Amino acid sequence: MTASVFNLYLGDAALAATSTLQSGKYEALMLAVTPEHQVEGYYSEQMGEGVSRSCTFYLQGKVEAGRKAALVTWLDASYPGSLEATATGVNLTIGKGQQHPGCISVMTPEIATGLELTRTASKKWVILVTVTADKAYLQKAPDAKAGHRAYLVKDDVVGVLGFNKGWAQVEFINDKDRSFSGWISQDQYAKLTPKQ
Repeated sequence: MTASVFNLYLGDAALAATSTLQSGKYEALMLAVTPEHQVEGYYSEQMGEGVSRSCTFYLQGKVEAGRKAALVTWLDASYPGSLEATATGVNLTIGKGQQHPGCISVMTPEIATGLELTRTASKKWVILVTVTADKAYLQKAPDAKAGHRAYLVKDDVVGVLGFNKGWAQVEFINDKDRSFSGWISQDQYAKLTPKQ
């Protein structure tokens, strides 16, 4: 094997190694890759000052090595799509993506053929969950007493870092990209479930 062919082979192998779906923040998309090789996501984008417009939806699918992940996306209705790793992030494709509520005025038409999203933060999320409690205080440890700490509100979507005896260690990223983490009990959250 010549040196140039060998270097080309190593370059392709390195690109393949970095082109796998990974948990993290991809611009307006939170993404978790589960231990069961599922992918879960929450897309939330807002535009405007004062009167703002927003586009939000959930996604879920199966990760298969070397292939695009086939997805279902949902909010009020569900639409199929796909997600593929790229060298700098992911490519999200949803043919009817602009039909999610509010998305036609916020999201670019490229969503139908492939929207490139750059990874802005690498995370170790194992799943995403939605907060179901009106207020869920972020505890320092499982079973800790509630204090005057940061809290989550109903419908916040958070990444889960781990579980311990009925508690989930979660991470929340606010609209200013500040991260907050702590523990919430299992009666304060629900797993993402696609609409049928």
